[in-house]
Amino acid sequence: MLLHALVILVRVLCTPWMENATPVKTILPFFSKKSRDEPTRFCVEIEADWLAPGETVDLFRYELSAHGEQIMSEALFHFPKGRQRRLFYRGMPGEPIYVSREFGIKLRDDRLKAVRDDVSVIATLAMLNVPLAMQIVQSLKAFLVAANVTYGEPWTPPTKMVIDLLESKPAIRERVKHDIQRGDLGIHDVQILDGKDGELVLFDHHGLDVSIPLLLESRGTERLFHLLPQLSSALDTGSVAVFDEIDGNLHVDIVGEILHKFQSQETNPHNAQLFVTSHHVGLLDDLEKEELFIVEKGEDGGTRVHGVQDISGLRRDTRLYPKYRLGVLGGVPKIG
Repeated sequence: MLLHALVILVRVLCTPWMENATPVKTILPFFSKKSRDEPTRFCVEIEADWLAPGETVDLFRYELSAHGEQIMSEALFHFPKGRQRRLFYRGMPGEPIYVSREFGIKLRDDRLKAVRDDVSVIATLAMLNVPLAMQIVQSLKAFLVAANVTYGEPWTPPTKMVIDLLESKPAIRERVKHDIQRGDLGIHDVQILDGKDGELVLFDHHGLDVSIPLLLESRGTERLFHLLPQLSSALDTGSVAVFDEIDGNLHVDIVGEILHKFQSQETNPHNAQLFVTSHHVGLLDDLEKEELFIVEKGEDGGTRVHGVQDISGLRRDTRLYPKYRLGVLGGVPKIG
């Protein structure tokens, strides 16, 4: 899955795999005769202010090639004014690691010798207190906060974690309560109270004499309570949110409202980005063609992704849902 691979890549960059740590065995080969023994390659481009925090935002490209647990090559590039500069590069295991002056270390620095064959250069240097590497890791850790992608089922943050966030961020708490009220017309208040076994989340409904605990709420309300704080954190910090199956247990109009929050400059002043997967085609008319990517599997078993903006003859004002049903966009399952 595309988003799964993206989150794996961020974990590779952020995990300090040192002597007392075990590498996470997540980079698996594609199970076909043709590609089983080939390296897995990743490339991600990020706009960030890593070289001048709070001042200049530039384009960066991170590239990684790995086979199983062994990193075959790794590189980070910087594009000031559109020109490519290499910030670091490592080749095959045993070859020296090149680093630019921005990292503030020399080519023969002992910290470079600490980088193992199954470890990211960035993660290792961050653990060894190299400022630029620490800056990169800290910014990417914020990305993992607003994500639900794990190795199996989508991850849901523990209720206690959500409660702690809401109590430490009053603005997010008010926003979540407001959005839940909008999403479920029967709820007029959300309370967090101390109970015998810890804090309780209670929902007050119109027409009911008692408050309803989170455990007895609908799946949709439970989902919103755990999801909305993650989305609000991304909007507040201008970070990236990644959610697999965003529409699970939620009405399509509620999901459309979530998309709109990220599309609107008023509710997304820091330009946070939202990446989601969904099987609900009712969302198509909430998207511009530049915002939609179709994922489909080929006859060789491989999954491919193409942007709808690259489909020739598709006008900007065209409704995407009818075009999808006609097969113009691709991704329509062949049943029978």
